[in-house]
Amino acid sequence: MKKAQYKETTLTVIIVILCLLFFGLGVSVPFIFDRGSQSEAAVSDEKFNAIYDLLREEWYFADEVEDIDKVLLEKAIEGMTDLEEDPHTNYFDLESAQEFSESLEGSNVGLGMSYFLDGDQNFVVKDIFLDSPAEDAGLEVGDVITMIDGQACSETDSDTLVQLIKDHEGTPIEIVYTHGGKTQSKMVEPKEYDETVSCQLFEDQGYALIRLTSFSENSGADFAKAMNRIQEAGIQNLILDLRGNTGGYLSAAVDIASSLLPEGSVVVQEEDKDGNRSESKTNDDYEQVQLDQIVILQNGTTASASEALIGALKDNLGSIVTTVGTTSYGKGTEQTSVPFSDGTSIKYTIAKWYTPNGDSIDQEGFEPDIEASSSEIEDVQYNAEETQETLEPDTVSVNAKAVQIFLKYLGYSADRTDEYFSVASSEALKLFQKDNALTISGKCDPETWDKLYQKAMLKYNQDTLYTDSQIETAVHQFETS
Repeated sequence: MKKAQYKETTLTVIIVILCLLFFGLGVSVPFIFDRGSQSEAAVSDEKFNAIYDLLREEWYFADEVEDIDKVLLEKAIEGMTDLEEDPHTNYFDLESAQEFSESLEGSNVGLGMSYFLDGDQNFVVKDIFLDSPAEDAGLEVGDVITMIDGQACSETDSDTLVQLIKDHEGTPIEIVYTHGGKTQSKMVEPKEYDETVSCQLFEDQGYALIRLTSFSENSGADFAKAMNRIQEAGIQNLILDLRGNTGGYLSAAVDIASSLLPEGSVVVQEEDKDGNRSESKTNDDYEQVQLDQIVILQNGTTASASEALIGALKDNLGSIVTTVGTTSYGKGTEQTSVPFSDGTSIKYTIAKWYTPNGDSIDQEGFEPDIEASSSEIEDVQYNAEETQETLEPDTVSVNAKAVQIFLKYLGYSADRTDEYFSVASSEALKLFQKDNALTISGKCDPETWDKLYQKAMLKYNQDTLYTDSQIETAVHQFETS
């Protein structure tokens, strides 16, 4: 009897101490869930519902959150899809879902060209997409557009001009530009175009260059048109530029491969979660254009469908195909997207893909046959949110690396290019600030970042407009074969 009393007294003391401890920490203990004999699934459901109700009804800040019910559910869904094993499964809110969908469409409205702004804010044509208004009008790489529909580019915000072009879809507008030092003007009608395929013929050098920016619904058809141009010109050597192409529809990679491979060739193998494998073969709607050589340009952001295309061409065509550049990204999984009625969507992994020979490059990538490093500035990464903050000297930041790379590229004496922003690099930044009429502080504030980024990108675009070391390496392959 005394033993029982001791146990009861001890238990009471423990409970009192625990309660005092929790209250001392500012934590209340309203109740404890009794799992009893419930199944694990039932306990999880109960826990989810309890946490949801607690945050909605008893959380101190609940009244400060607009539409708390929706916010809690959205956060729960985001948590479910934030999986360490699979970074490519994602839940998209309304804005992100729209952006993702648009990125897969590959279509746009405008003149159909990529460009950069020169020092006077004029549009310098960098690339022209297949069957676009710019191509139909005869614009060429390097042309400088100075006026659009009567508005001077140097006096008008570029975003305003882009929107002006879009607003004139189907209505011709006057484009004033310089070509070879001479001013010309043309009436160009903005329209919808596919922005994934561009093609340049270098007949005097015996090769063609096709750039693929992504794999959209129309990429296969546009690629076939480009291959027909190459065939009609009698060109037998192709440079296929996949640098920066992060992928898209795997079916588009199959269509594109169909213009380069013999009929009935296996393009890719797919394996579902149960281990069942299937093969995707060339599309009979396309015919092979035979070539003597294909050189593929790749880098660290060449991924997914791009890598599937590389695997298909290398496995099926052998020595005809040479890869040049740096190791590709290494994404050997396939995703599908499911939209919801509220405009949100989920993208999740449904399979792994393998090359025709059964190899996986997931998390490894393709090593190039010929290593050809790009400029350090091409691979620079930075945190966009942190660009709105001030980077102090003698601190560590991912943006410090970008700042110092930009400074060195522009000819300033930054002493390192890692994530430590040194005092010496800060002194170099002061010189940059002085040269560009900025506040001389040695700190990279948002205004300094914008000017530094603008100057670095302008120099890079000007340097690579006509000269590209990796393309030169590719052309050399044709000359030595």
